[in-house]
Amino acid sequence: MSGDGVARSPVRPSTNRSSIDGFESVRRAWQQLGGCAQYFFQSPEWTELATAQVEGDLAWGVLTESGRPAAVSVLLRSRLKRAGIGIRVLSDVRVGDMTYPFSDCVLDASPDVRSAVALDELLGVTGEWDVWDLRDRRAGSPWIELSAGRAYVEEEPTGGAGILDTRVGVDEWWPALPVNMRNSIRKARRRVEACGGSEVVVSTAAELPAAYGQFVALEASGWKGAEATSLSHRPAWCDLFGAFLGRTGTAQVRSLFVGERLAASQICVTVGGSLVLIKVAHDEQLAHLSPGNVLMANLVEECCEDPAVDRIDCTVWQDWHQRWGMVREPTYRLLAFNHRSVRGALVGAVWHARRLITRQGGWRVAGSVRLED
Repeated sequence: MSGDGVARSPVRPSTNRSSIDGFESVRRAWQQLGGCAQYFFQSPEWTELATAQVEGDLAWGVLTESGRPAAVSVLLRSRLKRAGIGIRVLSDVRVGDMTYPFSDCVLDASPDVRSAVALDELLGVTGEWDVWDLRDRRAGSPWIELSAGRAYVEEEPTGGAGILDTRVGVDEWWPALPVNMRNSIRKARRRVEACGGSEVVVSTAAELPAAYGQFVALEASGWKGAEATSLSHRPAWCDLFGAFLGRTGTAQVRSLFVGERLAASQICVTVGGSLVLIKVAHDEQLAHLSPGNVLMANLVEECCEDPAVDRIDCTVWQDWHQRWGMVREPTYRLLAFNHRSVRGALVGAVWHARRLITRQGGWRVAGSVRLED
């Protein structure tokens, strides 16, 4: 019986995995479920590369049903001590100083199999735990689905991701843009044409390494380079994205050339029906031409004409997204206590009591535990 009171068919857990085995312990299961990924960071290619750079104790888990994987996950295992009590915590896997946890679990696409997977079962195969605490979960995260009736879920007021629906077609998207944005794009295109015209080059496969190198150099030439936040100043990030682009079969670097000069560039990858816009850069010396807007408009138009692309996913929410007609897809924080653990039950009781006393609203069963309090 699950936490929501609904009987589920049995799902057999695999042997507990540990960080000693690493990705190899779940490689086959992750590859089998890779086609169910909704986000690029659920793919086996990204998971293997990203987790190899993580410092910490990684907890791998696999649930199987009829001999086939039903769910696969990776979490960070750590310990906190509060009031003299050691608490075993399962949390997000973050790479280096990345502010966003580009990691998630993957569930089988079959409704019958998905309904048989329970949160406690999947967490249980990772080992002993007291508190499960995730942040920045995307709306389509399987963790949110598994939280229904079992965990606490809270929308994060400052999180989110910019999403542009490209199923509407260019003829519908263009008139819906703010007038100022449409005028800005028209003027930018005229200025670029007056400078000799432009060309958009889409690099894939064998062309990716060179195009990616050009992107890195372009990004470093601007304010990100001056503030030491560009990929060139973060070797771990730079190597990770470069290796991922080389492994996944749907990556592309889109480059806008004005004359023979690289004016703007985008790193993209397609997963499911989404084109994910991972990073963008432009030549700040050509800011008067607004090359970033010209390339973005071209991308939207291409996606609107491609029946295989339902939306553009910007992975985070930034102010400029709204000008392009994007909507903010919320992110969530998830929390659960292991009631089969004495420490988990105790921490959960304290959290519940504090919540009732302070009457802080916002949490619902399917919000965050301030473990630092």
